[in-house]
Amino acid sequence: MYLRSWKTWTAMLAGAMLAAVSVCGGCCMAAEAGPNLIKCPDFAQGDDISPWYRDSGNAVITAETGTEPIYGDVTSYGKITDRSSNYECFSQDVTGLVEKDRDYIYSFYVMLDPADYADAPEQQRCVEISPYITADGNTVYSQGCSGTVNQVLEPGVWTHFSGIYTPSWSGNLEKVVIRILEQGTNYGQGEGVMGTYYMTGMELREQGTKESIIQTDVPKLREAVRGELGEEFIIGTSIVNSDLKDVDTMALVTRHFNAVTLGNELKPDAMFGYSNNKCPGTETVTLNGEQIKVPKLDYSRAEKTLDAIYDWNQSHPEDIIKVRGHVLVWHSQTPEWWFHEDYDVDKPYADIETMNRRLEWYIKTMAEHFTGEDSKYHGMFYGWDVVNEAVSDGGSRYRNAGENSSWWAVYQSNAFIINAFRYANQYMDPDVELYYNDYNEWFTAKRAGIVQLLKDVKEAEGTRIDGMGMQGHYQTVGSPTMEEFSKAARAYAEVVGQVQITELDMKASSGYDGTAATREEEFAVQGRRYKELYDTVKSLREEGVNISNITLWGVVDKNSWLQTFNAVGGAADGKQRQCPLLFDDDYQVKPAYWAFVDGSRLEEEKMSEESAPETAEASEESQTDPSGEENFGESAQESAAGSLESPAEESGESDQSETTGTKGPGKGLYGILAVCGLLVAGIAGFALVRSRKRDK
Repeated sequence: MYLRSWKTWTAMLAGAMLAAVSVCGGCCMAAEAGPNLIKCPDFAQGDDISPWYRDSGNAVITAETGTEPIYGDVTSYGKITDRSSNYECFSQDVTGLVEKDRDYIYSFYVMLDPADYADAPEQQRCVEISPYITADGNTVYSQGCSGTVNQVLEPGVWTHFSGIYTPSWSGNLEKVVIRILEQGTNYGQGEGVMGTYYMTGMELREQGTKESIIQTDVPKLREAVRGELGEEFIIGTSIVNSDLKDVDTMALVTRHFNAVTLGNELKPDAMFGYSNNKCPGTETVTLNGEQIKVPKLDYSRAEKTLDAIYDWNQSHPEDIIKVRGHVLVWHSQTPEWWFHEDYDVDKPYADIETMNRRLEWYIKTMAEHFTGEDSKYHGMFYGWDVVNEAVSDGGSRYRNAGENSSWWAVYQSNAFIINAFRYANQYMDPDVELYYNDYNEWFTAKRAGIVQLLKDVKEAEGTRIDGMGMQGHYQTVGSPTMEEFSKAARAYAEVVGQVQITELDMKASSGYDGTAATREEEFAVQGRRYKELYDTVKSLREEGVNISNITLWGVVDKNSWLQTFNAVGGAADGKQRQCPLLFDDDYQVKPAYWAFVDGSRLEEEKMSEESAPETAEASEESQTDPSGEENFGESAQESAAGSLESPAEESGESDQSETTGTKGPGKGLYGILAVCGLLVAGIAGFALVRSRKRDK
């Protein structure tokens, strides 16, 4: 029961060898970390385990010792039993030990009891690091972590978590608690197993500094793209606050991109200080001569990123980085209290007139603070996503209350969308372009709904809409076809004149399992897929379709949203790792990068592969069809009713239908990795014979 499986052993060995290869190849420099801030990290015999507590309920935490090492020579671990809630978990208070906005490296191992969790579905085997911070009476959960934040665990297998935790708060700090949490169904909001599980090796250390390891002997991405598509073309990426202190990530951003999207920091929940359970406090303001009570806004998180970009621009006027605002109106990541009387979820929904005042105040305040003539950030924003993901999948319908849209619950129409664009036009800097943004935007039926929305906005009095944001959460193998992408781009451009790809990444094929043995082939296939899309963009521009922007949703693979457990793709099966971006886990360029910089490298590589006497092809599952249920947006919901009401003429067709290659720089490293993969495979075979338990 407490033996690690051969899969876990080989994963650890592979990780160690990859680290060794990186060091030998001069690809990384270890950063010196501070002392471990966690007390009793291994539950060793004789240690005081009292710093660990259950956080809630009546669960019992004990220290146990096994016969086999879990990591290094550690055999001891903590055990939590008698749980009655998903939130009874390993918890430790680190108040006073961590500093605000400082980066800390976390690492730990977790295992689910094989008996208790044997028949549990994947969503009930999801474990995550879930710290919470209380300041000024407000508690914010599960913020500030990046890396391996959550995973679906296989019962009876020790699984490693690691990443960066950056605690942040506003006001007077009361408590910071680290929790190792088994979430259960729907991230703790539904039925969970509440079984026994184990934890050890918990570390929380202040991160040291390191020198950048990015490649400087490859062309700058932005220069290559603008050389082909024009100086005004935007090649962007998304960043979050935790990226700011990652030397390598920011070196890639400033070298290769000319624009950034703030991944989270300008969304409504961030602006309300992540006070999602209750209003963070109110103040009285004057709007159109009338005094109204509004929630307090917290600009600190957004300004942290914007200040960094501002400082860069001031010192690098030749390499200005522009900013995309994301997002003003979104059904997801908007606290529920925002929609209720007196900002109290226990009271009824506010009436439409009240919501119109709130919406106008919010957009006016955001616009003036970040884009106004007196703003420090005036001139930095090139565009803003006014409304995000308002159209249902699978048909020409708006998201309704059943799809988590309290906007629809209040308005019962698209009036909130029209008003959002009207207020944005009224208050936003006129040089800032206004966009509608959505995912699965290539679906035939959804395309028709989006086209109608764009027409309704454009034709309404007092509005302005400058373009359509096609998110571009696509698949390496499968959807969409370039014909489907092209039809959608043409349809949107015909209405609003401009199209931008705003959140581009590629979900891995089914043949990729995250190992060195399948990585090189996956990278090659993905590179050709990116080239196919880029070639299509160039072709569309030549025919007159104004595609003016390609923004990647993230910088390096390991920090992509697709790496963590979620309901919209990613590592939703708990096993499949992802490699969706242009730069790998070690900040090195991939074939996907060459798709934009020098596509001939990919063609040469493909010809070389085809001429090889034996080529192993990764198996591929059939992908979700355009009318299917798998969605890849920031917050996918199942399709529901909510008719797309509009007096305008219906539009759209009725048919059905989120490192270099072997010839690029880094060739030597990937050759070594391939050898390491073979070595790992050999070790795996030996370990499998000796293992007491065969993994599925």
